[in-house]
Order: sequence, then C-alpha cells, then structure tokens
Amino acid sequence: MAEDKKSIVVYADWKNIFEELTDEEAGKLIKHFFRYVNDLNPEPPDRITKLLFEPIKQTLKRDLVKYNNKREKNRQ
Repeated sequence: MAEDKKSIVVYADWKNIFEELTDEEAGKLIKHFFRYVNDLNPEPPDRITKLLFEPIKQTLKRDLVKYNNKREKNRQ
C-alpha cells in the first residue's frame, strides 16, 4: 500500500468469492489479504489462495493508482 495510507476499499461483490470457500480457505485468503495490504509481501500459502487473490490484488492496484492521482491533484 501507499506510504501513510491507513485505509482500503473492500468491495461487496468479493462476498461471492468468500461464500464459495470453506472457513479454512476463507481464513487463509483474508489473512493473505491483510498481509498484502500491510506491505508484508506474503507468499500465498496454497494454489487456491494464489488464484483467488489475483483479481483482488489487481483491484487494489487500480485503486492505489486512483488514490495516488487524487492525492497528487489535492497536493497541487
């Protein structure tokens, strides 16, 4: 995440991903998510986490670009 950024957007449609998982799989995915957004550079613990986290990661990256653009505009 960006330096000094303390919040993230979590999208309601991600619920569908989590609903299809067992509690154990969902737990692994959400722990991986929080490690990622806290810049811990985690390695996915398994293939399912890796595959399911990829679209979430891409969304987070797009949101970060928007955040940085807006931050720059506000700075100016």
